[in-house]
Amino acid sequence: MLILVFGLPGAGKSYFARHLCKEIDAVLLNTDMIREELGIKGKYDEDTKQHVYDEIRTRTAKYLKKGKDIIVDGTFHKIERREDFFRLAAGMKTEIYYIEIRASEKTIKQRLTENRKYSEADYNVYREIKKEFEAKPGCHLVLWSGIESTGKMISKAKRYIYGHQADPCPDK
Repeated sequence: MLILVFGLPGAGKSYFARHLCKEIDAVLLNTDMIREELGIKGKYDEDTKQHVYDEIRTRTAKYLKKGKDIIVDGTFHKIERREDFFRLAAGMKTEIYYIEIRASEKTIKQRLTENRKYSEADYNVYREIKKEFEAKPGCHLVLWSGIESTGKMISKAKRYIYGHQADPCPDK
């Protein structure tokens, strides 16, 4: 299976993705880590961003062919980037799950003042991406970090992924 963990900078995506990865024994691919690995840290023009997502897509396909479960952790603020991974999963007959991580503006602002190992995003970057963020149409799991415990978020994610709550939007 393929799980896309997405949301705004500072929402808690990477923290959540790392914990979920350990819980379900999946391979974790993170856009910030790949950016550093490719030696393009600090470069955020559209071509460079696309290069990072293309590299993650290539690695995702490789792991899926090996039968591995994958968690891809990134902002995915553009629908077209999420749809690219949807097409990959569909072409490989793999289930895909979308988990959006959100947090309050206050929580995000505080988090973005802290030193984080891979992410370079600060509050100005957050505000810029927030303006450009394209909501995901349709239903997907939304988790609120800073409100729910990591354990509760993981439990909800597992129920969503493993079918105990196949439709996270029952009111549609």
